[in-house]
Amino acid sequence: MARNIGMGLSTPLYRTVVVATYTDEAVLADEMRRYRRTNNTMARDGLTLTWYEGPYNLPGKAQSRMTIWTGVYAAKSAASLECHVEMRQPQWQRLPGRTAPRSRSR
Repeated sequence: MARNIGMGLSTPLYRTVVVATYTDEAVLADEMRRYRRTNNTMARDGLTLTWYEGPYNLPGKAQSRMTIWTGVYAAKSAASLECHVEMRQPQWQRLPGRTAPRSRSR
């Protein structure tokens, strides 16, 4: 679904980037099936799954998505999860200082 948030071409936009790495192929395939319906920006590289959410007009909105995904994956079987916020003006750039890494110990 396309979004029109009424931003000018030089106005910054923000998006959340989620990178989840799995240790099990079956769990990764299940996650892709589950979230593919609502997110068509998924990219797979081996056992790593990356997707983007946004754009948002404020960095806080994108940062709140980081918090949500960190909480969701705390109970999941991803071996590691890294989230960060990127800003576009006019290209996407990673915001410094806002990462949410999580490693799962087995």
